[in-house]
Amino acid sequence: MNSFNDCTILCTKKRLFLLFMLNMSDWLCTLALLSTGVFEEANPLMKSVIAQPVYGFLAKIALPLVLIIFALGRMKDADENQILLSNRICLFGVSVYVLINIYHIFCFWFVNYYRLSAV
Repeated sequence: MNSFNDCTILCTKKRLFLLFMLNMSDWLCTLALLSTGVFEEANPLMKSVIAQPVYGFLAKIALPLVLIIFALGRMKDADENQILLSNRICLFGVSVYVLINIYHIFCFWFVNYYRLSAV
């Protein structure tokens, strides 16, 4: 492989790792916000999954980790176009999860503001 592909693969690997970390952050923040009793899961597909800790762990941690390991293995044989597409998809996913995590920060602020104003 040429240096362009090596760099792009490295970027994709970093974005996959970041995507996994943001996904974990989303799960943990969602659990924390649900525990306040003020919020509920917005995603109808995840609503029943998140209610069961084992299923939530499988859906938000184990399954994505397996998919990332699979993707990393497949990247070895990918051509330049496939790597660029993977990189763009990862960038989109990271962007979405950054927005979700910003939303969680706003929700935490709201919960704290709500608690302080209720006193």
